[in-house]
Amino acid sequence: MGTANRLFIAFMVLAIGTVVGSQAILSRFSLDQFLPTTRSLAPEAGQVTAGSEDSVISLEHLGGVWVAQVELNDFHEARLIIDTGATFTTISEDMAFEAGIRSDTANSPINLLTVGGRVQAELAVARRIRVGNIGRDDVQVVIHTIPNLPDGIDGLLGLSFFDRFLVRLDHSNQQLHLSPRT
Repeated sequence: MGTANRLFIAFMVLAIGTVVGSQAILSRFSLDQFLPTTRSLAPEAGQVTAGSEDSVISLEHLGGVWVAQVELNDFHEARLIIDTGATFTTISEDMAFEAGIRSDTANSPINLLTVGGRVQAELAVARRIRVGNIGRDDVQVVIHTIPNLPDGIDGLLGLSFFDRFLVRLDHSNQQLHLSPRT
């Protein structure tokens, strides 16, 4: 087995463990008690921008994680892992540069506790993130290149995007269902 295969398998085991572990931990706590602290770092994220109805997004299953095609700032395609356990949407430094997303110097850098330990990252705001026919304006993102992601994966789609939606993952049909909260 080659080094690349071993690294990929190690990453997938780590990713699956992270998802399972975060779900077990988060199921014991009310998420609302943690979000106000995070939200105080930057202005309130924007409203849902398109599609006031449910949106169904096709997903790709990649080594134990779900990946969605995402549009950043209206023109830049990214592939992000669906991670409802991540506080922030995280995009790589290369993708942030390509999409014109710059750090907010007033609130940056920030320290994050990740599976790999503490990291320092840049906090920024994406002007728009769209998944399928639904999107959000002014979404907080973290600019950080996550080590050992599979090729072509640009980061994580986290709660800074999902917090205005009811989220349902349909494993058998490989779909993500998003319904705007009213």
